[in-house]
Amino acid sequence: MARLLDRQDKLTITNFLRFAKYALIKLVNADGTTSTIDLIELAILDGLTATTDEINANCDVRTEAVTTTNVITAAETGTHFILNTATAFVSTLPAPAAGLEFWFHVGATAPTTTHTVVTDSSDNIIVGNICSPEDAAGSVAVVQDADTISFVASLALHGDFAHLWCDGTNWFLNGMCAVQDGMTTTQVS
Repeated sequence: MARLLDRQDKLTITNFLRFAKYALIKLVNADGTTSTIDLIELAILDGLTATTDEINANCDVRTEAVTTTNVITAAETGTHFILNTATAFVSTLPAPAAGLEFWFHVGATAPTTTHTVVTDSSDNIIVGNICSPEDAAGSVAVVQDADTISFVASLALHGDFAHLWCDGTNWFLNGMCAVQDGMTTTQVS
């Protein structure tokens, strides 16, 4: 057990290490105190002359405006998909894999027909919650074993969203809609 608790004295990176846009690096000094540096400070320490905008451009969050059927790949993990058309379409999630994460947002053009997000094999593996401030109890649905998330025609509004994260088995849903039942889930299969 003591071996598991031994700390790592060195970190060797053989290729590259990528940080998120607002990453902070926490250093433990020899005297036990800690210091924190951000990406701009790290670039300065490394002797880079990049501007803040150049550094942030290499670490930004991916967004994609979607107006038609979308088969999502695992390589797109971390993407915010903006659903921005009145016409219905389907977004298909990739096969479950630990750490995959996607966001779906209703854009400026709210749907007049229902947009759906579905699992790749119609597996009933979406679990979680959809909430709405319009519901007195603050909860629209507790999702158990669904395979489809629907942004409902003429009820889903600009700003409604669904966040999905995968543990390798299930897709965990955290959703918010302005109008009760503006987002629903179902078991199609």
